[in-house]
Amino acid sequence: MGPEETNPDDFTKFDRINIFDFRRTLPRMDRESKLDLSGRATGAGKRKRSRAIISVKAGQGKVTVNGKPMIEYFLMPSQRHRLLMPLSVTHYTCLLDVDIQVRGGGLTGQCEACIPALAKAISNYDVNTRPLLKYLKMMRTDPRVVERKKPGLLKARKGQVYVRR
Repeated sequence: MGPEETNPDDFTKFDRINIFDFRRTLPRMDRESKLDLSGRATGAGKRKRSRAIISVKAGQGKVTVNGKPMIEYFLMPSQRHRLLMPLSVTHYTCLLDVDIQVRGGGLTGQCEACIPALAKAISNYDVNTRPLLKYLKMMRTDPRVVERKKPGLLKARKGQVYVRR
């Protein structure tokens, strides 16, 4: 039997399509809600230098940020709108109490850190919301950070101006 007469059953090459089809037929692991003893679910997120830890539980829909109401902490309406987006798309706006602990960075970075943290907390509370939050890219943490300053330069990329005379 020559190389052109190989048996297809003996052929064990896996290309991308075969591996993808193999993974598609595997049974999915059933996810469960990750609630602690008091019925809370938590999630963490970050953006630039900001870090947010959020816990959600069943309640009246109160949102507190570092012990203050959200309206007093985030003054800009656009920040409040972006912060409440995971709650509004999953229809948990007035059903969950949200407690946010956020540190570092500025107010916009803190708001952006709260979005994936809240999405992860909601998906830990109710696993059926996970596909929607992933599709809307709310579970994703923004990887961009400030570039470091290099030696011999004024900033990360800014150099000295060349003077001819």
